[in-house]
Amino acid sequence: MKIKPVVFGVLVLFIFFGSIGVAQAAGLWSISGKVSTTGEKVMLTSANADDVKGWMTLGDVATTFDIPLPELLAAFNLPADTPATTAIKELETDEFSTTNLRTWLKERQGQ
Repeated sequence: MKIKPVVFGVLVLFIFFGSIGVAQAAGLWSISGKVSTTGEKVMLTSANADDVKGWMTLGDVATTFDIPLPELLAAFNLPADTPATTAIKELETDEFSTTNLRTWLKERQGQ
């Protein structure tokens, strides 16, 4: 039996994306990095600056690294009324970025 190339291509794509969909539905695959495979929000569990991601909030960083939020905001000349729930990536400027924050955290820890 010979399968037409178009049918074979569609079948391969269906199997590939179908297996990903089934794995996600079963809770075995997470693609965002924001949640674990069990659906829980991924949090910083250690004060490792390399684990800081742009989607994390200023409050996440301040809590994990035991830094008062006003000190964090002042270090990067961010507005004092910036909410702790603001994602790092939403505040990116020439002076403030996820990379600059990681570098600052490492310097603050003496690394």
